[in-house]
Parts: sequence; C-alpha cells; structure tokens
Amino acid sequence: MLACALALLASLMAQDTRPTKAASTGITWAESYEKAFEEANERGVPVLIAVIQDGEEANEDIWSNLMHDPKFVAATKHTVNLIANRGADKDHGEVEVKRAGRTARVCGKFGGIPCLAHRRAEIGVFRDFARDGMLKTPMLIWSLPDQTIVAQLIDRHPLGDFLLAFEAAAKKSPNGLDEDEVEAVRAGLESAKTLRAAGETAKVLAFALPFAKRDSQSRLILQVQELLTELEDTGKQEMADVDALVAAKDYPKALERYTAIAETYKGSMVERIARERLKDLNANAEVKAALKRLKAEESARALLERADALAAKGEAEKAKKLYDQLLKSFATTKAATEYQARAK
Repeated sequence: MLACALALLASLMAQDTRPTKAASTGITWAESYEKAFEEANERGVPVLIAVIQDGEEANEDIWSNLMHDPKFVAATKHTVNLIANRGADKDHGEVEVKRAGRTARVCGKFGGIPCLAHRRAEIGVFRDFARDGMLKTPMLIWSLPDQTIVAQLIDRHPLGDFLLAFEAAAKKSPNGLDEDEVEAVRAGLESAKTLRAAGETAKVLAFALPFAKRDSQSRLILQVQELLTELEDTGKQEMADVDALVAAKDYPKALERYTAIAETYKGSMVERIARERLKDLNANAEVKAALKRLKAEESARALLERADALAAKGEAEKAKKLYDQLLKSFATTKAATEYQARAK
C-alpha cells in the first residue's frame, strides 16, 4: 500500500511540474556544457550553473520563483547560463518554436534548449563539479571560464544572496561582454574586414575604440584590441610619411596631411600624436615664416594674373595700377620677379 501511494504521489508531482508550453524566463541557456565555457572565454564572463532536480519542493521553488525574478534574470545577462537537469522530454514535454524562420524543439520546462541538452549538461557538471561523488540540489554555481568556483549556493536563500554571488563572480571576471554586446562585437569584427579594405578606417575605429579600452580577458575584446593595434600601426606609418614632408619643408602639405590623419583616427592614440605635431608645427617660427611667404606668393600670383587679364583686354591703365601694386607690396615674390623680367 505504501509503495503504491508513493508511486501515485510521484506520478502526480511529475504531472504537476510538467508545463504545457515552453517556459519564458528571459534567461538564455547555453546549448551545451562545452559551449558554455567556450562562450564564457569568448565573452570574458563567469558561467552560472544551475543544478535543478524535478519534483522536489526547494528545487521547484528555485526554478519557479527565484529564476523568474526580474532582478535575477537581469543579472544573468552578464553570465553564460547552463541548466543541468536529468529530466527527459517525456517529463517536460518538448514544444516547437520558430527560430530565424526554422522550427526547433525545446524543453517545455526550461525553454531555449532541447531536454537532451540539459541532461548532457548534468553529466559534465557532475564530472567536473561534484564533490564526494554527488551533486546537491538545488545548487547554483558561479564559475570562471577555467572552472574555478567563485560562489556556490545550495538550497533556498534570499534573493540578495544570489545577487551578491553574481557581483562576486563579476569582480573576478570584470568588463566582459553582456548578451547584447557580444553580438555587436562579433558583427563589428566581421564587418571590419570589408571596411578596412574600403579605406573606412574612421568607421572601424568608431566600433573598436569603446571595446578596446576595456581591461578584460574576453577573447573577443582581445581580438578588438589587436585590431586597434593594427590600425594605429598603420596610422603611425602614415605619420612617418608626413614627417618626410616636414623634413622637405613642404609645410602646407604636412599640415594638411596631419589634419586629415587626426580626423581619420579620431579618438585614438594616432589622433593625439597628430594633434601634437600640428600644434608644434603651427608654433614653429620657421614654419610660420614659410607659410607667410607662401601666402604672399599666392596673393602676388593672383594679382599678377588679374593685371595680365586687364592688359590682354587693352585696359592698360588699370593693369599698370595692379602691376605697380605688385611691385610695391610683393617685391620679393617670384611673381614680382617674373613681371620685372618680362618688363625689361
């Protein structure tokens, strides 16, 4: 009789915990145990491992209440989340969902992944995290990508304890990419290839700079930092070419190029160096004198051309006034020398 009663009770509990449609907590579950740690390395964030048993009061409370709490769900955006549970599709009832135009079957209880995924995850968690050959439930583990445990909570606790565990894990793996950022970085790294080939350096920098400044172990951020280094090396080479113009005393062209480089590499170390070179050039007495001479030459040339145009029209008096002005105001210029040579 007792055995029959226990069997009936177990049957009823199984029926009660089996949802009719996929759960929607807002938590994104990793597709597999291996991919969870791979993505954690890629993003530079901890792994949250939730070990949940079906049909037991504390486990169901953790799942139904804690893991549906908006503050808890928001915290999971900054971790890679792995659900470990032995339940099969016959226990949870897999359902079909649409994803990117395709139909996929997902766990009716936890959502997001098929039941086989959380069953296999339980095997990996048991292998690497079980103590004394057992996994206690309900248990939440916060692990670094190298499987170092930062925090662990077994059974029910106040929400604040779980949020503190998230904070402790984040401090051990800071400045990683959240769920939204990781997609943006992947897309940015991919488009950077095309943009660089098209000479769109400014656009690549606009993407790279905010992420490259992060002190993070994220594999993706390290790739962005490498990209920024490559761009800045190219910018330094461009400035070396401008230095050659300065050495040749082609100051106008040098100023033009430094200005263009500063705009192209806006926000980067290259811009700071280019701005400093511009400042130094503009403050240099020799450069100022050279630019003054150049401006005088341009004004003199324009005056000579106007005078020649008037002379060609037969307006000799007006032309003479301009020629006299040229000799008076710009006597040392090449334009004045040219006119004097013609007038002899």
